[in-house]
Amino acid sequence: MTKTQIDLLGNRLRKGDISEDDLRLLDTFRRSFADAYEEVIATIRNQLALQPTGRPAKSTTSIIEKLRRESIRLSQMQDIAGCRLVLPNMAIQEQVVDGLHHVFSKVVVIDRRQHPSHGYRAIHVIENYRNIEGECL
Repeated sequence: MTKTQIDLLGNRLRKGDISEDDLRLLDTFRRSFADAYEEVIATIRNQLALQPTGRPAKSTTSIIEKLRRESIRLSQMQDIAGCRLVLPNMAIQEQVVDGLHHVFSKVVVIDRRQHPSHGYRAIHVIENYRNIEGECL
């Protein structure tokens, strides 16, 4: 799917104009993140000796709700796939973020501990892995 096709699908989902074909396209889009998710999880386990939890694909319902709640295009949604690392304190969080910077080449860090977004108080590390973005931490 092209970026334009993904965004047009997102517009239909946002409006509630959803066909069976749209649901199949959304499922295909969601599943396109699976390989990147698995490689990122394996890298974190192998390189940082950590055990992340998470999900290889955000649910269809969650995607549609987010599209309706926020002014974001489907192609811009960064948390289609994601993992979580629960760490005991801020010092270790900082060490892990540094480690993620070393093992991934295109990391963007958003620290939401002081200014939460939609109730999330965490450091979000976004990796653009083979042009597929996903979050961790």
